[in-house]
Amino acid sequence: MLREHAIVFTELGYEVTVLTGSGEEKNPKIKFFVLPEFQSVLNFNPSLQKKILEDGKIDEDFYQLAKIIEDHLEQYLKNQEIIIVHNMLTIVRNLPFVYAFRNFIKKHPEKKYITWVHDHSYIHEQKIKDLDRIINSKLERELLTNPLAGVTYVTISEVFKKALIQLLRLQADKVSVILNGINLKRFLEIDKVIWNIVEKYKLLNAFPLILQPVNLLGRKNIEYSIDILNQLRKDFPLVRLIITGNPSRHRSTEEYLKNLKNKIKSLNLDSCVIFFHEFLSQSLDESALHDLYVLSDVVFYFSKSENFGLPLLEAELSKIPIFVSNLEVFHEIGKDYIMYIDYKTTSAASAAEMIKSYITTSKLTQGHYFARTNSDLKTILTQKLIPLF
Repeated sequence: MLREHAIVFTELGYEVTVLTGSGEEKNPKIKFFVLPEFQSVLNFNPSLQKKILEDGKIDEDFYQLAKIIEDHLEQYLKNQEIIIVHNMLTIVRNLPFVYAFRNFIKKHPEKKYITWVHDHSYIHEQKIKDLDRIINSKLERELLTNPLAGVTYVTISEVFKKALIQLLRLQADKVSVILNGINLKRFLEIDKVIWNIVEKYKLLNAFPLILQPVNLLGRKNIEYSIDILNQLRKDFPLVRLIITGNPSRHRSTEEYLKNLKNKIKSLNLDSCVIFFHEFLSQSLDESALHDLYVLSDVVFYFSKSENFGLPLLEAELSKIPIFVSNLEVFHEIGKDYIMYIDYKTTSAASAAEMIKSYITTSKLTQGHYFARTNSDLKTILTQKLIPLF
């Protein structure tokens, strides 16, 4: 998580320095320093850790280590304006660090401090432990139960926040909640070209995001999809339709594309329909096409005629609902596992109602949309963390 945050900050233009007890980093935009004293004390001085946590003895060895750590903080943080500490100020694994950092804050009140609390040693299953039984020294209690002045506390859930403010006796409005997130581009393995288009058109927020993986041919019946799109927009103002294929160089196809665009313009759907051929000089490869299936909520395939229909299989393998025309060959391929709409007898308004009913009752579709719009780490940090800066 720490590395993901560092990468996002570099992408947003921040100068990033990471101090860690162990690890490695090859990103040239991230200044990276390994300081062994930042690890759990158990890793490099088990006898001292035993003395601190089992014997409750705070002696010269403790303060010598704290002095080394404080010197590191002075050296590496003197020019840093914003300092984020992940999970080190609420854990017993390195109490000399907590002591040293507290002293550093007192010396440098001008800096912005954020402690990102993933856990607390005294909280288990959202309940506070028996402190009198587990705390080994007066200093330990002081360091881990007294909130640090001038520090912004961040927790990773509302549930954990409740226990933390009770333990530290903090006011609720003094603790921010920032949920953990995922680098969607990397986790979903989205091609860079596709991701650039996703960001440009804010497709993560689109709903429903409809994919029509067809070339621009009259028999693909794209105009029916546009009519359905126009109906869906009444209930879903952020609906978007992606058409993946290319136009043929034949004059008739050029005329078809022209008619489609005129139709789109007349319905005021210009912002709702995205033709991928306008961004790419060649057809989508399988990897890029797969990316669009992964991101989309629904697939349309309302062809007037086909001899097969690969999108049926692609959608099923991607676990994306697909609505198709009522062709005999589609029944041969899709059996009873897909949704059929007879474009000859079903109006666009009726088709839109069927699709609306499906996507508003499907927990899988709703959950996919919720995760897509709420879990992107870059969006979370931009909206929730950077305002704290």
